[in-house]
Amino acid sequence: ELKEEFTRMLTANNPHAPRNIVRYSFKEGVYKPVSYVDQMAIHLSLNGNMILKDSDEGRRQSIRLSTEAGGNLSFLLPEKAPVETSAVASEEAEVKDEESTEDTQTAGEEEAEESGAAEVSEAAEVKEPYPPRVKDQKLANQFNFIERASRTLNNPMRERACQSEPTPCKNFSATANQWEIYDAYVEELQKIERSKEKEKPKAQVAKKEEKKKGRKLTSLESQGDDIAKITKAAKIMERMVNQNTFDDIAEDFKYFEDASDEYRDQQGTLLPLWKFQYDKTKRLAVTAISWNPKYKDLFAVGYGSYDFMKQGQGMLLLYTMKNPSFPEYVFSSESGIMCLDFHNDHPYLVAVGFYDGNVAIYNLKKATSQPSYKSSANSGKHTEPVWQVKWQKDDMDNNLNFFSVSSDGRIVSWTLVK
Repeated sequence: ELKEEFTRMLTANNPHAPRNIVRYSFKEGVYKPVSYVDQMAIHLSLNGNMILKDSDEGRRQSIRLSTEAGGNLSFLLPEKAPVETSAVASEEAEVKDEESTEDTQTAGEEEAEESGAAEVSEAAEVKEPYPPRVKDQKLANQFNFIERASRTLNNPMRERACQSEPTPCKNFSATANQWEIYDAYVEELQKIERSKEKEKPKAQVAKKEEKKKGRKLTSLESQGDDIAKITKAAKIMERMVNQNTFDDIAEDFKYFEDASDEYRDQQGTLLPLWKFQYDKTKRLAVTAISWNPKYKDLFAVGYGSYDFMKQGQGMLLLYTMKNPSFPEYVFSSESGIMCLDFHNDHPYLVAVGFYDGNVAIYNLKKATSQPSYKSSANSGKHTEPVWQVKWQKDDMDNNLNFFSVSSDGRIVSWTLVK
């Protein structure tokens, strides 16, 4: 184990560097991923304010400061002359100690000549003209700076004038007395009374017509209420008669038990109870059946045709075991019904799928034979028969919705919007 080697790869990649960077290419008009990502990680960055005197930026700054302050620029010139004079002076001092007095005199003369030459050179250098100050040219931003020129349109002057005809003037003169004012008021009152007498017969005729209409409406409403009460009582009587007629079947439905089931393993007997039939559906086939989730004795039956070459009308019937002789609700459709489903929370809503690809919603509370909602070609119906419909939970806006499946390869979600 000690001799076992472990390979370790060290990379200089930044673990916090961004990945999958995408930038927009204005040339191609699409977003493109950036292949190269900068892996350099900066831990500390401080901006300094020190500038070298010998650099170009240092010279420009010193010249700018001196021109603003109005001072002398001699301190910027190289100090060669003082260095040379000091060196010569030291040498002359040594020569004075060693040499004779004669040599000292000659050295003094030479020193005077050299110092005079140095002063002349300094004066020449100081008299040189200063370099002119160059103003920094402001560069225009090539990305945001755009030069544009526009020329305004000078609207032409228009003058419009119109001349109106003077209003005609008339001179009128009259006298106003108390009796003339009284006569004018009397005439106005007589005109108002005449207009009222003319409107009286029209109002009487209109009132008579309204009374007749009200009587008709009240009679129709009373008749409708009476018919509703009679139909409700007749329905209860019909159910009572049917329950008495099929009392044996009802007892078998609830209490029948086959004693031979104890001797059969996983087998049972089928006992036929009721037979539901309707005269108008004799030539139609039963294509769908669904039980009501709330009312256990109520179920819906869809009628259509499996002969796809000869398709006709369809029907939707709702039967109850309390009255097996006649359906509770009857709805006819232009196309055959292939599937149906009850809503769990709203048991009075029935979703139906047709052979022609349409779907519809029937409301059992409304006294109408037409569906409350029905799809069309504009709403995106199926192009082939609908084989299954299923209610779903309400969406986020509390709207009812359901799914439909067809052989055209689509599963469509339908939402009921008022």
